[in-house]
Amino acid sequence: MRWRDQQESATPIDPVRGGSPDPPRKNCPAAAIERTHAAGQETRRAKWHCNTGPVSILAAILLAAAVGGCAGSSGDQLLAPARGEWKRTGPVSAYRAENLHEYIDGAAPFVISFGFKALTTTSYRRAAEPETTVDVYDMGSAANAFALFRSNANVEAEPLDVGTEGAGADARIEFWKGPRYVLVSNPSAGEREKVLALARELAEALEPGEGWPAYLELLPAAGRVARSEKFMPADYLGQPFLKRAVSARYKFGSREAAVFACRFDSPEEAGKALAALQAYLQKRKDTKPLTLGEGGFLGEDPDLGGLAAFRRGHFLGGMLGYAEDPAANALLADLDKRLSATR
Repeated sequence: MRWRDQQESATPIDPVRGGSPDPPRKNCPAAAIERTHAAGQETRRAKWHCNTGPVSILAAILLAAAVGGCAGSSGDQLLAPARGEWKRTGPVSAYRAENLHEYIDGAAPFVISFGFKALTTTSYRRAAEPETTVDVYDMGSAANAFALFRSNANVEAEPLDVGTEGAGADARIEFWKGPRYVLVSNPSAGEREKVLALARELAEALEPGEGWPAYLELLPAAGRVARSEKFMPADYLGQPFLKRAVSARYKFGSREAAVFACRFDSPEEAGKALAALQAYLQKRKDTKPLTLGEGGFLGEDPDLGGLAAFRRGHFLGGMLGYAEDPAANALLADLDKRLSATR
């Protein structure tokens, strides 16, 4: 499937329109700039983590039994009454976009923005140990499941061999496989290995579905920092006009930069977004023409640092942390070539 077609079938339901993120410090490296300008999403992610503690989880499950409805057959089959030495301790509850806030409160818009379809959740217990909560998010496509995983999981902490891609800290294990993002969590770090085994059993029970998102092929391969790829459906860099952004960090020599590509519905819309980004930067400092793509500019900002941006068809591509050198220019040229070959 072409990347454009794949994304049309996975359009987010209601893109997050959060407030302006806190400005980053001056002279930040590109990675820090990109992370800081996603502060709105980070705040919502932090709320999600807070709301999935053992006490609030149990309360939410009891509430879900009354208002969440019963899970479908696929959820019942995956969250079976028993899985090995684990026994289910409560009902399987289900949520959709309209009532997801009852389970994860303020983080619901953040999750919905990635194309959320449904959530099934329950708790398991092994012997007399603390309960383990299993949340299965149906995101509608592997592209959406990957995007939510990369935006929520701490992939830099400890990669785990579970599902298509997994990560974990203590007894909190999360992974994605096919169209599903799964979170398996227990309050006891001593249960880590058992919780990981449960997560792997759940991953094996899931149908494979689609693999890695096709939109990753837009990004150059050489110099890419492993597991730094992300996809933001809206408000990339805190700007409401930058959407459907795939990005990754790159290292060349002693420098680091972030490369990104935003997809729009038409070349005209991409052109408007490029003009809006240029106008934003020109409020502080004049930009310079960039001879790449079908029009672009080089800009500099106390917060963003050096930035190169250009339009190619219905894409807006660019680099954060740009500085004039052969390696950076070669990376941008590679990006332009990839965007040119994508319909």
